[in-house]
Amino acid sequence: MPGTLHELLETTAARLPDNVALEDDRRKLTYSDWLRVSSNIACLLQRAGAKPGYVIGVVSDRSALLPCAFAAISMIGARFVSLNPGWPVQERERVFGRWSDRLVLTGFENTALELSDENILFVGEDVFEDHETSCSLPDVDEDEEFYLNVTSASTGQAKIAPTTHRQLLANTKGVCRTLGLDQDDIHLSLFGVFGHPHELFMRGIYLGGKTVLTERRYPRDLLNVISGSHVTAVMALPTQLGSLSRLWRRTDADLSRVRIAEAGGMYVSDEFINIFTERTGVSLIPVWGSTETAGVVLTGQSDSSAFASVVDGYTVELRDLTGEALQEDGKGELWISGPGVVTRYLGDRPQTEENFVDGWYRTGDMFRKEDDHLIFLGRRGGMIKAAGLKVYPLEVELAILKHPGIVDACVVGRDHPTRGEMPAAYIVSRPGIELTVAGMRSFLREFLDEHKIPRLINFVYGLPRTASGKIDRKAVETREIVPDYRSELLRSDVELVRLINNRAELMAEIGGGFDPTWVDDQEDNAVGHNPGPTADSSIREIIRFIISELGKG
Repeated sequence: MPGTLHELLETTAARLPDNVALEDDRRKLTYSDWLRVSSNIACLLQRAGAKPGYVIGVVSDRSALLPCAFAAISMIGARFVSLNPGWPVQERERVFGRWSDRLVLTGFENTALELSDENILFVGEDVFEDHETSCSLPDVDEDEEFYLNVTSASTGQAKIAPTTHRQLLANTKGVCRTLGLDQDDIHLSLFGVFGHPHELFMRGIYLGGKTVLTERRYPRDLLNVISGSHVTAVMALPTQLGSLSRLWRRTDADLSRVRIAEAGGMYVSDEFINIFTERTGVSLIPVWGSTETAGVVLTGQSDSSAFASVVDGYTVELRDLTGEALQEDGKGELWISGPGVVTRYLGDRPQTEENFVDGWYRTGDMFRKEDDHLIFLGRRGGMIKAAGLKVYPLEVELAILKHPGIVDACVVGRDHPTRGEMPAAYIVSRPGIELTVAGMRSFLREFLDEHKIPRLINFVYGLPRTASGKIDRKAVETREIVPDYRSELLRSDVELVRLINNRAELMAEIGGGFDPTWVDDQEDNAVGHNPGPTADSSIREIIRFIISELGKG
């Protein structure tokens, strides 16, 4: 098996040069076309100054440009990251702005990223024209970290899971074998280009089959694409599949070739599976995967929401809070090892040491093992999955608390009929401050992606707490609280001391010592919700002093 992504493309193009590889809303490319276009882009990148090790941020729609750019970046030994122009500036800087050797590649002439000193390479339709270019390409090792896959990890802040060629191809190989996919399958994924973009095309190139890419959004249009392109395998969020199923028998489109539908990114109920199958006659397979595992690891069956199979090459265990593996049926956290599991988060040692242990990845997802099946229970720590996208309550709460008129906030997940879950915020404002839902959402757009902004915002007098003083999230919305400002002040002082002491102990346990990047994070979180006479600069100095005292004496 070829070791790198572009070697896989070269091998497939030599074997099946005239087979259609990519079909989007404007064009069809054979495997020889794909190789030629990727070679053109590789040469353009080199002429623009890109070298091995460069980070290439790609801004693309769901079209053939994305896989062609993916292979081109592999050819020159650079690193690929999918850029979302809608990210807040702070998020883009965290994901992309940390590198000095970087370049943006886009098919959109008016790409505005608001990043300083960006080198932007625009590729137009002429890159697909039938002309050959040649340039000197470097040798690339299969263990080079080529694919910078972005995840929110356990903190809500953007984390980068660097993925090697070997890891990416190992996952693709395992998934294709486990699901029984072959060269005759025609693939359509409705996932976005900013999260796990490789899921859109990797299976097709591995098998030598056809990949269909489309920007169409409406169910009837998508069904026509499925029919016209003879799609056999569809991968989508459950909500997207639900919309398609409602029109399945109410369209003239020929959908008889579809044999498998994968539902990933969010929980799938037994009821949903049964309804989908009754409406379409197609097997619906629930799948579970993550950025850190390079893709899908667990697959289900068409009659149950439980996961029955582990993708070839992976090993999974359920472990208790002490890290001990469960020997019998029961509830525990899912741990995964295998050739597709990445080894770290780029530039984040504390999160790496917490989540990657002796070759195992701690997922943070809780499952119950029952008769050799795994049943998903929820996230350790309360993560919300909104339409398949991760939303961490703490991240949203910190953004809310930047508002000078707010003293406390709690964000929880609430059921939503089409999105699975949605973030709901319960906010305590300062006395005399009048806030509006529209104003709050406008404020949060400065700090959060759109899917993280709470759909439901409630202004309350106070938040329920447990006996230890922590917010009682289960009781939020069910219990009215009368504010007691003196006790709130005392409680916040006590929590601050506990936080500092607890962090010092944890850092000592992992041998982390003083972490200067944490100082910057705390400054960012504190500055912006300081309504008093103390200047922000003084707040920064106070935080730095407190942190510098950790571990002394």
